[in-house]
Amino acid sequence: MKIFGTIYPFVETGENAYKLGRHVANYEFFKALLSVGNFDEFHLFCLSVNHLILTKNRLQQESLPENRKKKIQLYLFNNLKEKITTTEYHVFHLGGWGYFFPGLVYFRNAYAKNKFPITGLIHSLNGIETNYHAFKICTAPLLPYDTIICSSNAGKKVLDKVFQNLQKTIANVGFTPAFKGNTEIIPLGIDARLLKIPDKSSARQRLSLPTEAIIFLTIGRLSPQTKADLYPLLKTFQRVMQHSSDKPVRLIIAGGANNREIKLVREIIAECGEEHSVHLITNFSDALKPYLYGAADVYISLSDNLQETFGISVIEAMAAGLPAVVSDINGYSELVTHGSTGYKIPTLWTDAFQLAELSDIMNFSTLQLMLSQCMVVDTEALYNHLLELVTDTTKRRVMGEEAKKKTVRKYLWTDIIASYESLWSKLHEQSVSYTGEVSISKNPFANDYLYTFSHYPTGIIDSDTECSITPEGRRAVQSGILPVPYTDISSLLDNDTITEILSVLLQKSVSVADILEHFSLKSIQRDNILYMLLWLAKYSLIHLKQSNE
Repeated sequence: MKIFGTIYPFVETGENAYKLGRHVANYEFFKALLSVGNFDEFHLFCLSVNHLILTKNRLQQESLPENRKKKIQLYLFNNLKEKITTTEYHVFHLGGWGYFFPGLVYFRNAYAKNKFPITGLIHSLNGIETNYHAFKICTAPLLPYDTIICSSNAGKKVLDKVFQNLQKTIANVGFTPAFKGNTEIIPLGIDARLLKIPDKSSARQRLSLPTEAIIFLTIGRLSPQTKADLYPLLKTFQRVMQHSSDKPVRLIIAGGANNREIKLVREIIAECGEEHSVHLITNFSDALKPYLYGAADVYISLSDNLQETFGISVIEAMAAGLPAVVSDINGYSELVTHGSTGYKIPTLWTDAFQLAELSDIMNFSTLQLMLSQCMVVDTEALYNHLLELVTDTTKRRVMGEEAKKKTVRKYLWTDIIASYESLWSKLHEQSVSYTGEVSISKNPFANDYLYTFSHYPTGIIDSDTECSITPEGRRAVQSGILPVPYTDISSLLDNDTITEILSVLLQKSVSVADILEHFSLKSIQRDNILYMLLWLAKYSLIHLKQSNE
């Protein structure tokens, strides 16, 4: 039995407004894994009841074969300990590397039936929390086969530098954390369906675009803080318009945005005087994306931001047969072959930033904007390449064909998932043969609330605490109607056990020790019994009296 596990499954949001970024990449990966992955079961541990319902609904809507859907098993977080204690997992893979990876390492080492490999994928690495996550993962007791997967060489280099800088910085206080796992490079992928897009004529008709125009397309979140400043592109587009009067040229700017961001983009378009030649399409549905690619002749993405490690929209555009003109930065640099599948536009940055030492106490959005505003994209090179692509029909066609070939060769999800499974099999074999030490230690980042706040309440329930039923409790037993718990609490409460506790107390008052003895032959943990007793008391169904009262 080959079982895949994950915590915080890859369904992260029910919102359809913002279609790009980590949420999309994670979910598309997971759909591909469910479609072609070679696992007998997929165990998904959800954060809450609402998250479980969201995940269940999203997966039910997918056009997966029923035999595939039957492999999916959804659990709540509070089932994790029981499952990893009794189930032999092949791998646990996470849609990130910071938030849950270190904590799962501690938990696995303490409780897992087999010390399965844990893998996680990087996304943006420029966040203010990156060093915090790096510190957590470098101090966690990773095993040698635990692995962080990078979607690009550029992302891997960032991660390596983060770990190296952490070691150098903290060594000054006599403590040297070190990353004990592995890093591997596996790119993100695209669905093969993106290779089949509407023909140019029908796509332009759908979008009300002129049939004879040369159309540039850029897709991405419309934010100078998190994606790119559109001003350099629009000013360059203005120059192209002025020097290509023999051919109508249009620019589509498409992406997720809030009202403030949309207003800003419209103001820039107006400043450049291109209201009639720029088409702004915001918060579009998935169904419209193939028409955007189908209508375009050239794809442009001029990221000037540190948050990119890959570039899903770039390979989607290439898969659609579009030459890609991208800034020579981050993971983009590895996607486009300059002069063959598109053009890479040179970028220039600084070696000094006066607010660097304040980064940990700055507003992150402001910091990110400041850093990206001194990342220069060479607009002269951009202008020359765009003008060339406007005038040279053959070059556009040949580059688009090469872009599509490269995408099919390197970035289809079927091949990416095969790379993942090959890696997981190798790591699993290493975990089976591993004979080294497994550190079982307490997670210092997990707050011990029961210890830290034990002085807050008047008392703590113990074995001598006396339990007695209240008139409200008697009425509940007679009517069979119990208070309705909050949704996320319901998983910790068992109605049959609660009813049985009340039935015991109908006979006489007893101590907590007696209640625990009553349930000793049933597979109900002590912690769960105590939780239910306190819940019953909270809702006035029973009364708890401390022995010293």
